[in-house]
Amino acid sequence: MSAGICIMNKNAIAMAADSAVTIGQHIAIHNSANKLFAISRCEPVGVIVYSSASFMQIPIEIIIKQYKSFLGKKRFNSLKDYVADFMSYLKTNSKLFHFEKNEMNYIERVFVDLFKGMVGDRKNYIDNKLKEMSRNLTSEELQEINSKTLKATIDFIEQQDDLNNCSFAQYVEEKYFVTIKNHINSNFDWLNDEQSAELAKKVCTLFDKDFFRDGYVGLCFAGFGKEEIFPQMVHLHFGGIINGKLRYIEKEQVSIDEDTDASITPLAQTDVMQTFLFGINDGFIQKIAVEIPRQISKKLGSIDNDCFAEGKKGTVIRELNTSTKGILDEIIKKANEEFMRPIIQSVATLPIEELSLLAESMINITSVRRKVALDGNIGTVGGPIDVAIVSKHDGFIWMKRKHYFDIKYNPQYMYTHYTENSKMYEGINNEEADQKRN
Repeated sequence: MSAGICIMNKNAIAMAADSAVTIGQHIAIHNSANKLFAISRCEPVGVIVYSSASFMQIPIEIIIKQYKSFLGKKRFNSLKDYVADFMSYLKTNSKLFHFEKNEMNYIERVFVDLFKGMVGDRKNYIDNKLKEMSRNLTSEELQEINSKTLKATIDFIEQQDDLNNCSFAQYVEEKYFVTIKNHINSNFDWLNDEQSAELAKKVCTLFDKDFFRDGYVGLCFAGFGKEEIFPQMVHLHFGGIINGKLRYIEKEQVSIDEDTDASITPLAQTDVMQTFLFGINDGFIQKIAVEIPRQISKKLGSIDNDCFAEGKKGTVIRELNTSTKGILDEIIKKANEEFMRPIIQSVATLPIEELSLLAESMINITSVRRKVALDGNIGTVGGPIDVAIVSKHDGFIWMKRKHYFDIKYNPQYMYTHYTENSKMYEGINNEEADQKRN
Protein backbone atom coordinates (compact mmCIF):
# COMPACT_ATOMS: atom_id res chain seq x y z
CA MET A 1 0.00 0.00 0.00
CA SER A 2 1.13 3.52 -0.66
CA ALA A 3 0.26 7.18 -0.84
CA GLY A 4 1.59 9.58 -3.43
CA ILE A 5 0.68 12.92 -4.91
CA CYS A 6 1.51 15.05 -7.94
CA ILE A 7 0.80 18.79 -7.75
CA MET A 8 1.39 21.07 -10.73
CA ASN A 9 1.21 24.75 -11.57
CA LYS A 10 2.81 26.71 -14.39
CA ASN A 11 6.10 27.02 -12.50
CA ALA A 12 6.83 23.45 -11.46
CA ILE A 13 5.68 20.02 -10.33
CA ALA A 14 5.78 18.79 -6.72
CA MET A 15 5.93 15.00 -6.32
CA ALA A 16 5.82 13.17 -3.00
CA ALA A 17 5.48 9.58 -1.79
CA ASP A 18 5.67 7.66 1.47
CA SER A 19 7.99 4.71 2.16
CA ALA A 20 5.69 2.00 3.51
CA VAL A 21 5.51 -1.35 1.75
CA THR A 22 3.21 -4.19 2.79
CA ILE A 23 4.42 -7.78 2.51
CA GLY A 24 1.56 -10.21 1.97
CA GLN A 25 -1.81 -9.48 3.59
CA HIS A 26 -0.41 -7.09 6.20
CA ILE A 27 2.03 -9.81 7.32
CA ALA A 28 4.76 -7.20 7.60
CA ILE A 29 5.12 -3.51 6.86
CA HIS A 30 8.53 -1.97 6.08
CA ASN A 31 9.17 1.77 5.90
CA SER A 32 12.09 1.81 3.49
CA ALA A 33 10.61 1.49 0.00
CA ASN A 34 11.55 3.89 -2.79
CA LYS A 35 8.55 5.09 -4.79
CA LEU A 36 9.73 8.37 -6.30
CA PHE A 37 12.36 8.37 -9.04
CA ALA A 38 14.03 10.59 -11.60
CA ILE A 39 13.60 8.98 -15.02
CA SER A 40 16.52 10.82 -16.59
CA ARG A 41 19.92 11.81 -15.20
CA CYS A 42 19.73 15.18 -16.86
CA GLU A 43 16.15 15.92 -18.03
CA PRO A 44 13.16 17.17 -15.95
CA VAL A 45 11.08 13.99 -15.73
CA GLY A 46 10.04 12.01 -12.64
CA VAL A 47 7.77 9.09 -11.79
CA ILE A 48 5.83 7.93 -8.73
CA VAL A 49 5.27 4.18 -8.32
CA TYR A 50 2.53 2.55 -6.23
CA SER A 51 0.43 -0.59 -5.74
CA SER A 52 2.58 -3.59 -6.74
CA ALA A 53 6.32 -3.44 -6.01
CA SER A 54 7.18 -5.61 -9.02
CA PHE A 55 6.35 -5.93 -12.69
CA MET A 56 6.50 -9.39 -14.31
CA GLN A 57 8.33 -10.68 -11.18
CA ILE A 58 11.02 -7.97 -11.44
CA PRO A 59 11.19 -5.24 -8.75
CA ILE A 60 9.95 -2.05 -10.38
CA GLU A 61 12.80 -0.07 -8.80
CA ILE A 62 15.31 -2.17 -10.73
CA ILE A 63 13.38 -1.69 -13.98
CA ILE A 64 13.23 2.09 -13.59
CA LYS A 65 16.93 2.38 -12.74
CA GLN A 66 17.84 0.12 -15.66
CA TYR A 67 15.76 2.30 -17.94
CA LYS A 68 17.43 5.41 -16.56
CA SER A 69 20.82 4.02 -17.59
CA PHE A 70 19.40 2.93 -20.94
CA LEU A 71 17.99 6.41 -21.59
CA GLY A 72 21.29 8.13 -20.92
CA LYS A 73 21.36 11.61 -22.46
CA LYS A 74 18.48 10.95 -24.84
CA ARG A 75 15.86 13.72 -24.91
CA PHE A 76 12.30 13.73 -26.21
CA ASN A 77 10.06 16.54 -27.35
CA SER A 78 7.18 15.65 -25.01
CA LEU A 79 6.46 13.77 -21.80
CA LYS A 80 4.28 11.37 -23.79
CA ASP A 81 7.36 10.45 -25.80
CA TYR A 82 9.22 9.54 -22.60
CA VAL A 83 6.29 7.36 -21.52
CA ALA A 84 6.09 5.68 -24.94
CA ASP A 85 9.85 4.98 -24.88
CA PHE A 86 9.60 3.47 -21.40
CA MET A 87 6.75 1.23 -22.53
CA SER A 88 8.73 0.16 -25.60
CA TYR A 89 11.68 -0.65 -23.33
CA LEU A 90 9.47 -2.96 -21.25
CA LYS A 91 8.06 -4.80 -24.29
CA THR A 92 11.39 -5.45 -25.98
CA ASN A 93 13.77 -6.08 -23.09
CA SER A 94 14.32 -9.82 -23.10
CA LYS A 95 17.30 -9.42 -20.75
CA LEU A 96 14.97 -8.34 -17.96
CA PHE A 97 12.00 -10.58 -18.62
CA HIS A 98 11.81 -14.29 -19.36
CA PHE A 99 8.70 -13.58 -21.35
CA GLU A 100 7.05 -16.98 -21.68
CA LYS A 101 7.46 -17.95 -18.02
CA ASN A 102 6.55 -14.51 -16.74
CA GLU A 103 3.59 -14.33 -19.12
CA MET A 104 2.12 -17.53 -17.70
CA ASN A 105 2.63 -16.32 -14.14
CA TYR A 106 0.91 -13.04 -14.93
CA ILE A 107 -2.07 -14.66 -16.66
CA GLU A 108 -2.52 -17.05 -13.75
CA ARG A 109 -2.41 -14.16 -11.26
CA VAL A 110 -5.21 -12.35 -13.12
CA PHE A 111 -7.66 -15.26 -13.30
CA VAL A 112 -6.87 -16.45 -9.76
CA ASP A 113 -7.69 -12.92 -8.58
CA LEU A 114 -11.06 -13.21 -10.34
CA PHE A 115 -11.75 -16.64 -8.85
CA LYS A 116 -11.16 -15.35 -5.31
CA GLY A 117 -14.16 -13.10 -5.82
CA MET A 118 -16.20 -15.98 -7.21
CA VAL A 119 -15.42 -18.16 -4.18
CA GLY A 120 -16.46 -15.33 -1.88
CA ASP A 121 -19.74 -14.81 -3.76
CA ARG A 122 -20.65 -18.50 -3.53
CA LYS A 123 -19.92 -18.58 0.20
CA ASN A 124 -22.15 -15.54 0.77
CA TYR A 125 -24.97 -17.12 -1.25
CA ILE A 126 -24.74 -20.32 0.79
CA ASP A 127 -24.54 -18.50 4.14
CA ASN A 128 -27.57 -16.34 3.32
CA LYS A 129 -29.56 -19.38 2.16
CA LEU A 130 -28.69 -21.31 5.34
CA LYS A 131 -29.93 -18.41 7.48
CA GLU A 132 -33.12 -18.23 5.45
CA MET A 133 -33.87 -22.00 5.52
CA SER A 134 -32.47 -22.88 8.98
CA ARG A 135 -31.55 -26.34 7.68
CA ASN A 136 -29.08 -28.10 5.42
CA LEU A 137 -29.47 -27.27 1.76
CA THR A 138 -30.70 -29.78 -0.77
CA SER A 139 -28.67 -30.72 -3.83
CA GLU A 140 -31.16 -28.80 -5.99
CA GLU A 141 -30.67 -25.66 -3.87
CA LEU A 142 -26.89 -26.02 -4.05
CA GLN A 143 -27.09 -26.46 -7.82
CA GLU A 144 -29.17 -23.29 -8.03
CA ILE A 145 -26.50 -21.43 -6.03
CA ASN A 146 -23.75 -22.83 -8.26
CA SER A 147 -25.56 -21.58 -11.36
CA LYS A 148 -26.19 -18.22 -9.71
CA THR A 149 -22.49 -17.90 -8.81
CA LEU A 150 -21.39 -18.76 -12.34
CA LYS A 151 -23.83 -16.26 -13.84
CA ALA A 152 -22.70 -13.52 -11.44
CA THR A 153 -19.05 -14.10 -12.40
CA ILE A 154 -19.80 -14.06 -16.14
CA ASP A 155 -21.94 -10.93 -15.74
CA PHE A 156 -19.11 -9.28 -13.82
CA ILE A 157 -16.65 -9.98 -16.65
CA GLU A 158 -19.02 -8.66 -19.29
CA GLN A 159 -19.69 -5.46 -17.31
CA GLN A 160 -16.01 -4.43 -17.20
CA ASP A 161 -14.94 -1.66 -19.54
CA ASP A 162 -13.02 -2.66 -22.66
CA LEU A 163 -9.35 -1.85 -23.06
CA ASN A 164 -8.71 0.36 -26.05
CA ASN A 165 -5.00 -0.21 -26.59
CA CYS A 166 -4.61 -3.91 -27.40
CA SER A 167 -6.54 -7.16 -27.88
CA PHE A 168 -5.37 -10.24 -25.96
CA ALA A 169 -8.42 -12.54 -25.72
CA GLN A 170 -7.82 -14.59 -28.86
CA TYR A 171 -4.16 -15.21 -28.03
CA VAL A 172 -4.96 -16.19 -24.43
CA GLU A 173 -7.70 -18.57 -25.56
CA GLU A 174 -5.46 -20.24 -28.15
CA LYS A 175 -2.54 -20.73 -25.78
CA TYR A 176 -4.00 -20.94 -22.27
CA PHE A 177 -7.61 -22.15 -22.55
CA VAL A 178 -6.71 -25.70 -21.47
CA THR A 179 -4.62 -24.39 -18.55
CA ILE A 180 -7.46 -22.19 -17.32
CA LYS A 181 -10.06 -24.97 -17.71
CA ASN A 182 -7.85 -27.45 -15.85
CA HIS A 183 -7.47 -24.95 -13.01
CA ILE A 184 -11.25 -24.57 -12.83
CA ASN A 185 -11.78 -28.36 -12.85
CA SER A 186 -9.21 -28.83 -10.09
CA ASN A 187 -10.54 -26.13 -7.77
CA PHE A 188 -14.27 -25.91 -8.45
CA ASP A 189 -15.73 -29.42 -8.44
CA TRP A 190 -19.20 -27.90 -8.04
CA LEU A 191 -19.09 -26.87 -11.71
CA ASN A 192 -19.76 -29.47 -14.40
CA ASP A 193 -17.59 -29.80 -17.49
CA GLU A 194 -19.86 -27.66 -19.64
CA GLN A 195 -19.90 -24.88 -17.03
CA SER A 196 -16.11 -25.08 -16.64
CA ALA A 197 -15.62 -24.67 -20.39
CA GLU A 198 -18.07 -21.74 -20.49
CA LEU A 199 -16.26 -20.00 -17.63
CA ALA A 200 -12.79 -20.68 -19.09
CA LYS A 201 -13.80 -19.16 -22.43
CA LYS A 202 -15.23 -16.11 -20.71
CA VAL A 203 -12.08 -15.72 -18.56
CA CYS A 204 -10.04 -15.40 -21.77
CA THR A 205 -12.08 -12.30 -22.68
CA LEU A 206 -11.21 -10.79 -19.28
CA PHE A 207 -7.79 -9.83 -20.64
CA ASP A 208 -9.46 -7.38 -23.01
CA LYS A 209 -11.19 -5.73 -20.04
CA ASP A 210 -10.25 -3.08 -17.50
CA PHE A 211 -9.65 -5.66 -14.78
CA PHE A 212 -6.43 -5.14 -12.85
CA ARG A 213 -7.37 -5.38 -9.14
CA ASP A 214 -4.18 -5.43 -7.04
CA GLY A 215 -2.06 -7.06 -9.74
CA TYR A 216 -0.83 -3.89 -11.38
CA VAL A 217 1.87 -1.25 -11.06
CA GLY A 218 0.61 2.32 -10.83
CA LEU A 219 2.93 4.81 -12.54
CA CYS A 220 2.51 8.57 -12.55
CA PHE A 221 4.94 10.27 -14.94
CA ALA A 222 5.36 14.03 -14.67
CA GLY A 223 7.73 16.51 -16.23
CA PHE A 224 8.64 18.44 -19.37
CA GLY A 225 9.56 17.41 -22.86
CA LYS A 226 12.13 19.46 -24.77
CA GLU A 227 9.40 21.48 -26.50
CA GLU A 228 7.00 21.77 -23.54
CA ILE A 229 6.95 24.98 -21.52
CA PHE A 230 4.41 23.92 -18.91
CA PRO A 231 4.22 20.73 -16.81
CA GLN A 232 2.61 17.54 -18.07
CA MET A 233 1.40 14.39 -16.31
CA VAL A 234 0.49 10.90 -17.53
CA HIS A 235 -1.00 8.40 -15.07
CA LEU A 236 -1.17 4.69 -16.03
CA HIS A 237 -1.76 1.23 -14.64
CA PHE A 238 0.58 -1.47 -16.01
CA GLY A 239 -0.61 -5.05 -15.80
CA GLY A 240 1.82 -7.29 -17.65
CA ILE A 241 3.19 -8.28 -21.04
CA ILE A 242 1.19 -10.75 -23.13
CA ASN A 243 2.33 -11.85 -26.58
CA GLY A 244 4.88 -9.05 -26.65
CA LYS A 245 2.23 -6.40 -25.96
CA LEU A 246 1.87 -4.34 -22.81
CA ARG A 247 -1.46 -4.67 -21.04
CA TYR A 248 -2.19 -1.28 -19.53
CA ILE A 249 -4.81 1.39 -19.04
CA GLU A 250 -4.37 5.13 -19.11
CA LYS A 251 -6.04 6.56 -16.02
CA GLU A 252 -5.46 10.27 -16.53
CA GLN A 253 -3.58 12.90 -18.50
CA VAL A 254 -3.15 16.47 -17.30
CA SER A 255 -1.59 19.34 -19.22
CA ILE A 256 -0.93 22.69 -17.62
CA ASP A 257 -1.66 25.31 -20.25
CA GLU A 258 -3.35 28.66 -20.83
CA ASP A 259 -6.68 27.22 -19.66
CA THR A 260 -5.49 24.97 -16.82
CA ASP A 261 -3.42 26.81 -14.21
CA ALA A 262 -2.98 24.01 -11.66
CA SER A 263 -3.86 20.42 -10.80
CA ILE A 264 -3.69 18.06 -7.81
CA THR A 265 -3.58 14.29 -8.38
CA PRO A 266 -3.67 12.02 -5.29
CA LEU A 267 -2.38 8.49 -5.90
CA ALA A 268 -2.88 5.03 -4.34
CA GLN A 269 -4.62 5.53 -0.96
CA THR A 270 -6.46 8.67 -1.91
CA ASP A 271 -9.36 8.73 0.59
CA VAL A 272 -7.78 11.06 3.17
CA MET A 273 -6.39 13.46 0.57
CA GLN A 274 -9.70 13.49 -1.33
CA THR A 275 -11.60 14.27 1.88
CA PHE A 276 -9.26 17.20 2.55
CA LEU A 277 -9.52 18.50 -1.01
CA PHE A 278 -13.21 17.79 -1.79
CA GLY A 279 -14.88 17.41 1.59
CA ILE A 280 -15.81 13.86 0.55
CA ASN A 281 -14.02 10.90 -1.03
CA ASP A 282 -14.86 8.49 -3.84
CA GLY A 283 -15.60 5.69 -1.37
CA PHE A 284 -18.43 7.64 0.22
CA ILE A 285 -19.81 8.72 -3.15
CA GLN A 286 -19.95 5.08 -4.23
CA LYS A 287 -21.67 4.13 -0.96
CA ILE A 288 -24.28 6.83 -1.54
CA ALA A 289 -24.80 5.55 -5.10
CA VAL A 290 -25.54 2.06 -3.74
CA GLU A 291 -27.34 2.91 -0.51
CA ILE A 292 -29.92 5.41 -1.78
CA PRO A 293 -31.47 3.00 -4.36
CA ARG A 294 -31.35 0.19 -1.80
CA GLN A 295 -33.19 2.22 0.80
CA ILE A 296 -35.74 3.44 -1.76
CA SER A 297 -36.52 -0.11 -2.86
CA LYS A 298 -36.66 -1.33 0.74
CA LYS A 299 -38.97 1.42 2.03
CA LEU A 300 -41.32 1.57 -0.93
CA GLY A 301 -41.33 -2.21 -1.20
CA SER A 302 -42.80 -2.40 2.33
CA ILE A 303 -45.69 -0.05 1.44
CA ASP A 304 -48.93 -1.71 0.48
CA ASN A 305 -49.51 -1.85 -3.28
CA ASP A 306 -52.96 -0.34 -2.77
CA CYS A 307 -51.28 2.99 -2.03
CA PHE A 308 -50.15 3.17 -5.65
CA ALA A 309 -52.04 3.29 -8.92
CA GLU A 310 -52.12 -0.12 -10.59
CA GLY A 311 -48.67 -1.09 -11.86
CA LYS A 312 -47.12 2.22 -10.78
CA LYS A 313 -45.15 1.06 -7.75
CA GLY A 314 -42.26 -0.29 -9.82
CA THR A 315 -42.27 2.83 -11.97
CA VAL A 316 -42.00 5.06 -8.90
CA ILE A 317 -39.08 3.02 -7.55
CA ARG A 318 -37.24 3.19 -10.89
CA GLU A 319 -37.83 6.95 -11.19
CA LEU A 320 -36.55 7.61 -7.69
CA ASN A 321 -33.51 5.39 -8.26
CA THR A 322 -32.74 7.31 -11.45
CA SER A 323 -32.80 10.55 -9.47
CA THR A 324 -29.82 9.26 -7.44
CA LYS A 325 -27.51 10.34 -10.26
CA GLY A 326 -28.80 13.89 -9.97
CA ILE A 327 -28.15 13.84 -6.22
CA LEU A 328 -24.60 12.66 -6.73
CA ASP A 329 -23.97 15.22 -9.46
CA GLU A 330 -25.11 17.96 -7.07
CA ILE A 331 -22.83 16.67 -4.29
CA ILE A 332 -19.83 16.60 -6.64
CA LYS A 333 -20.65 20.07 -7.98
CA LYS A 334 -20.88 21.46 -4.44
CA ALA A 335 -17.61 19.77 -3.44
CA ASN A 336 -15.83 21.33 -6.41
CA GLU A 337 -17.21 24.80 -5.79
CA GLU A 338 -16.76 24.99 -2.01
CA PHE A 339 -13.67 22.86 -1.42
CA MET A 340 -11.59 22.04 -4.48
CA ARG A 341 -11.79 25.25 -6.51
CA PRO A 342 -10.37 27.56 -3.78
CA ILE A 343 -7.44 25.19 -3.24
CA ILE A 344 -6.69 24.94 -6.97
CA GLN A 345 -6.81 28.74 -7.23
CA SER A 346 -4.25 28.94 -4.43
CA VAL A 347 -2.01 26.22 -5.91
CA ALA A 348 -1.88 28.11 -9.21
CA THR A 349 0.04 30.94 -7.51
CA LEU A 350 2.15 28.95 -5.04
CA PRO A 351 5.94 29.37 -5.25
CA ILE A 352 8.05 26.27 -5.66
CA GLU A 353 8.88 25.88 -1.96
CA GLU A 354 5.21 26.03 -0.99
CA LEU A 355 4.32 23.43 -3.63
CA SER A 356 6.81 21.12 -2.00
CA LEU A 357 5.38 21.68 1.49
CA LEU A 358 1.82 21.10 0.29
CA ALA A 359 2.76 17.79 -1.36
CA GLU A 360 4.55 16.61 1.77
CA SER A 361 1.63 17.67 3.98
CA MET A 362 -0.85 15.66 1.88
CA ILE A 363 1.18 12.50 2.47
CA ASN A 364 1.60 13.40 6.15
CA ILE A 365 -2.12 13.66 6.86
CA THR A 366 -2.68 10.28 5.21
CA SER A 367 0.12 8.77 7.30
CA VAL A 368 -1.35 10.20 10.53
CA ARG A 369 -4.76 8.79 9.67
CA ARG A 370 -3.28 5.35 9.03
CA LYS A 371 -1.41 5.45 12.35
CA VAL A 372 -4.38 6.24 14.58
CA ALA A 373 -7.45 4.80 12.83
CA LEU A 374 -8.31 1.16 13.55
CA ASP A 375 -9.78 0.62 10.09
CA GLY A 376 -7.78 -2.34 8.80
CA ASN A 377 -5.23 -0.13 7.06
CA ILE A 378 -3.12 0.77 10.06
CA GLY A 379 0.50 1.45 9.16
CA THR A 380 0.00 1.05 5.41
CA VAL A 381 1.17 4.62 4.79
CA GLY A 382 4.20 5.85 6.68
CA GLY A 383 7.95 6.12 6.98
CA PRO A 384 10.10 8.90 5.53
CA ILE A 385 8.46 11.03 2.85
CA ASP A 386 10.43 11.61 -0.34
CA VAL A 387 9.71 14.94 -2.02
CA ALA A 388 10.96 16.31 -5.33
CA ILE A 389 10.40 19.43 -7.38
CA VAL A 390 10.56 19.22 -11.17
CA SER A 391 10.92 22.45 -13.12
CA LYS A 392 11.72 23.26 -16.73
CA HIS A 393 15.19 24.73 -16.23
CA ASP A 394 16.33 23.43 -12.81
CA GLY A 395 15.33 19.84 -13.61
CA PHE A 396 14.53 17.15 -11.04
CA ILE A 397 15.48 18.49 -7.59
CA TRP A 398 15.23 16.45 -4.40
CA MET A 399 13.73 18.43 -1.52
CA LYS A 400 13.71 15.46 0.84
CA ARG A 401 15.20 12.06 0.16
CA LYS A 402 16.02 9.07 2.29
CA HIS A 403 19.12 6.97 1.73
CA TYR A 404 19.89 3.58 3.17
CA PHE A 405 23.45 4.90 3.51
CA ASP A 406 24.99 8.14 4.77
CA ILE A 407 25.85 10.24 1.73
CA LYS A 408 28.81 11.92 3.47
CA TYR A 409 30.59 8.57 3.72
CA ASN A 410 29.92 7.79 0.07
CA PRO A 411 31.03 10.75 -2.05
CA GLN A 412 31.66 8.38 -4.95
CA TYR A 413 27.89 7.90 -5.25
CA MET A 414 27.37 11.50 -6.35
CA TYR A 415 30.34 11.36 -8.69
CA THR A 416 29.53 8.07 -10.41
CA HIS A 417 25.81 8.68 -10.67
CA TYR A 418 25.67 12.28 -11.75
CA THR A 419 28.85 13.89 -12.99
CA GLU A 420 29.19 11.68 -16.05
CA ASN A 421 25.88 12.71 -17.57
CA SER A 422 25.14 16.14 -16.14
CA LYS A 423 26.67 19.37 -14.98
CA MET A 424 25.85 18.60 -11.42
CA TYR A 425 28.90 20.26 -10.04
CA GLU A 426 28.55 23.35 -12.15
CA GLY A 427 28.79 26.33 -9.80
CA ILE A 428 30.68 24.40 -7.14
CA ASN A 429 34.25 25.60 -6.79
CA ASN A 430 37.01 23.30 -7.97
CA GLU A 431 38.30 22.62 -4.48
CA GLU A 432 34.91 21.32 -3.30
CA ALA A 433 34.51 19.26 -6.44
CA ASP A 434 37.93 17.71 -5.98
CA GLN A 435 37.08 16.83 -2.40
CA LYS A 436 33.93 15.06 -3.54
CA ARG A 437 35.86 13.14 -6.19
CA ASN A 438 38.50 12.06 -3.70
